[in-house]
Amino acid sequence: MSATQTEPAPVDLEQPILSLRGIEKSFGAVHVLRGVDLDVRAGQVTALVGDNGAGKSTLIKGIAGIHGFDAGQYLFEGKPVTVHNPRDANALGIEVVYQDLALCDNLDVVHNMYLGRELT
Repeated sequence: MSATQTEPAPVDLEQPILSLRGIEKSFGAVHVLRGVDLDVRAGQVTALVGDNGAGKSTLIKGIAGIHGFDAGQYLFEGKPVTVHNPRDANALGIEVVYQDLALCDNLDVVHNMYLGRELT
């Protein structure tokens, strides 16, 4: 018995796989993100660089569904999506590797990323 494999859909490298438009996020009276626009394209490495307190972590946590955005548009493959939690982000193929590398040395990258998320 053999399984049939389907070819993946071609990826348009010109179109962003992830687009954020007009993103806003506040924590109480502190306005952390104001009008943020971001495009991430498939097949490219994207770096997010800025001063301490500039909102980099808040933006990444919003993309990953850890914090919801207060306003703005989140598009994945050109379609509006709502990411309520990390599971929603993961369903889109979005995962975060944190700066604090509290990793299990005996596990590979994939197993470290899914550690603690096993279905019960």
